[in-house]
Amino acid sequence: MELSDKLITPPEENVALRSGRYLWLLLFLVPFFSTASFAQSDRYNVNQLETLPEVSSMVRGLSNSGLVVGRFGTEFNTGTRGFIWNGENQIQELASLPGGDFSEGVSVNDLGDIVGSSNSKAHLRALLWTKDGEMRDLGTSPGDSGAKATAINRSGQVVGSSFGPQGVKAFLWTKKDGMRTLTPLAGSDFSEATSINNAGLIAGTSGVAHGDHRAVVWENAAIVKDLGVLPGHSGSESYAINNSGQVVGASSGPSGIHAFIWSNKDGMRSLGSLSSADFSTALGINNRGQVVGTEALGASHAFIWTAREGMRDLNDLIPADSQIVLVAALGINDRGQIVAYGGNAATYDHDLPSTVYLLTPKEK
Repeated sequence: MELSDKLITPPEENVALRSGRYLWLLLFLVPFFSTASFAQSDRYNVNQLETLPEVSSMVRGLSNSGLVVGRFGTEFNTGTRGFIWNGENQIQELASLPGGDFSEGVSVNDLGDIVGSSNSKAHLRALLWTKDGEMRDLGTSPGDSGAKATAINRSGQVVGSSFGPQGVKAFLWTKKDGMRTLTPLAGSDFSEATSINNAGLIAGTSGVAHGDHRAVVWENAAIVKDLGVLPGHSGSESYAINNSGQVVGASSGPSGIHAFIWSNKDGMRSLGSLSSADFSTALGINNRGQVVGTEALGASHAFIWTAREGMRDLNDLIPADSQIVLVAALGINDRGQIVAYGGNAATYDHDLPSTVYLLTPKEK
């Protein structure tokens, strides 16, 4: 079975996810939270979010205040619902559109506003759930039938992608102006916005739908900048941006797929590796420049990268007696908290993650 077959995939989402070819190798089904803490660790205390019977889950977003959003449900798009977790084992279900059986929280800002998607009877739509309890359909670009939202900043600006007969297009949505399409790279027929910082700088991907993609940044929602590739590579994708404008993602070529960090000053740089593996991708970055992601070591391991220490296996930074393996880290906030998934080290099936963890740095 292909890994993508194990995703909770809403209607039309396969169209919108053509750009995330590296990222979606990682977003398997994972179970729910419990707040059972393991023993003291080298650097992190680990909270496990326990599985509900016969329910699979995926965590997607983490705020600086520790709010977590994601989805839970079945593998077959039946009754899948988005959720928000407030750090006290209080899980709140996110509403869906009338007639729909799918919703997903993907990003949450520091005010508690959430964006993601939900389906109606026929189409996937980008949604905003406000901290006040309002659910808002953000619409689509002209002529399109569906959309999904991927990130929201403190000001309430939302980015994502809109899709229809003419393909997939990145968008920016604001309360004042509604949805506007972002200009792709010249010659591109595909674009997707994946992250936005508090200054409104947008990271994403642009390219040919069935060919190479390039990591890009949109400045002022108008000027699109190609971030390039690592030496010898032909494609790249970006997944996250911080308030300093640092961008992380993955670059691909004959030597494999490799995690990168990009900045205006230094351009694109490889994050190195934990081994001689030919697959790694960076999935999150905070405002301290700490990066998290995953690398394949035969089996995948979650990593954290800093400019001072380079790439480190997160499994080396948790208690040895925890008896778990962390496969991928999906996000990190400014407090250094990390959301990751994995499972029992002795029995874990790397084709199907079973448990999600919240790692919190130990107080020094």
